[in-house]
Amino acid sequence: MNSSALKLRRRTFARVLGLGIAAPLAAKMAWMAGAQPGERPVRLMIFYVPHGWPIEHVDPGGDGNNLFSDNSVLSPLAPHSDLVTVVRGIGMNDNASNHAAIRATLTGFADGGSGDSIDRVVADALGVQAHVLGAVPYPAGAGFHSDAFLVKHGTWVRPTESPVDAAEDLLGDLGPSTPPSEPGGEAEFRRQALQLTERELEQVHDAVKGLTKEEDKLALHLESVRSLAAGGGGPSLVTCDESPTLPAVDAVAGLDPLDPANFGLMLDGHLEVAAASLACGTAQVLTLQNMWVNADVAFDFQGGPGIPKGHHDPISHSWDSAGRTEFATCQRWFYERLVAKLVSTLAATPDPSDPGTDHSVLDNTLIYVCSEVSDGANHNSDASEVWLDGAPYSNYLPALLIGGAGGAIKTGQSISVDRTNLDMLGTIAAAAGAPGVSLGGQTPSIIEEVMA
Repeated sequence: MNSSALKLRRRTFARVLGLGIAAPLAAKMAWMAGAQPGERPVRLMIFYVPHGWPIEHVDPGGDGNNLFSDNSVLSPLAPHSDLVTVVRGIGMNDNASNHAAIRATLTGFADGGSGDSIDRVVADALGVQAHVLGAVPYPAGAGFHSDAFLVKHGTWVRPTESPVDAAEDLLGDLGPSTPPSEPGGEAEFRRQALQLTERELEQVHDAVKGLTKEEDKLALHLESVRSLAAGGGGPSLVTCDESPTLPAVDAVAGLDPLDPANFGLMLDGHLEVAAASLACGTAQVLTLQNMWVNADVAFDFQGGPGIPKGHHDPISHSWDSAGRTEFATCQRWFYERLVAKLVSTLAATPDPSDPGTDHSVLDNTLIYVCSEVSDGANHNSDASEVWLDGAPYSNYLPALLIGGAGGAIKTGQSISVDRTNLDMLGTIAAAAGAPGVSLGGQTPSIIEEVMA
């Protein structure tokens, strides 16, 4: 974002706030005032999977020609390959490696550095809330500890474990009689918008008149408030009047979200909540953490890949061909669930926040799939060569972008770079509408090959 846009938004915010309009609504109006012509709404979702991947089942021969073939870890993404970008060659920044690299995955720095994770940084830049969900089961006798934390919002954040709780937090405010549960979040913004009178809307319009040539964007936002008050939807607003049906969430009601036997059910429930929240506009920035680096969950749970071995050891540690095939099966299962419960849903849903177009919610969403290590057996976190069955493979951190990001990125491609995950995070921020953000006191470089 350039300095003139920032100044414009500050001035708009000050004037609107001076009318007595609540801060969350004033901030949203300020954002709309500084929007570029034709700017589309962008949602950001981060999907973390531990232990990396077996590269020979992802990128055979290192040429990228079979990324979506039937036996690939990424094969579930084949129907949406035109909206998938695979970034090859990413290594962890700041020499972070092995288990502890989980804390650098979204911050860019070993042990989390001095700043927040990218979800919080982007959310702050957009004036929205960063939400954190997690399918994080415990094996018996284990527990959440330092190598379990992925997200940092000032302090390390433990994700919401139950999809039932997540649905209540993110979708429970939908409907005319339910009070808001997040005073500073989207529910409060919607409530404040609905309380504005027609006179107040006119006062806002008069107060910001002449501030910007982009008055049409702010006018569009004011019209969306009127539309919502009349029972309709509108851009940059919550677009669902009631919570969608959530069968996967209903299926886990009363179940222990930390019981490893329920892991598959919990993941489906969280993905269902995420899809509904992104489509309805109750979440714009959302992270979903799956397990953590040494969560040794047996993968024979209900709905899983049917492998009665621990995901951390021996599955991710496997070196022999049979074991690495099992590892590929387990990692492919995550993509199967991601596609079935979220990607396909967003692709089939017209974006209610982008009226007058044929864009789907997925067209205007950026899903970042990531991990803390490159190769599970090596437990390395860099881009380097690994030898498997006497042959070399170019290995790298999983770094996948799914969705069109509102037209901000080039999709349907596999690119090779020599960059760190810090630059990857900066690129994600730019694509999500927050360019030039600072992470740990540094401004990451943008991977231009990704950008449109």
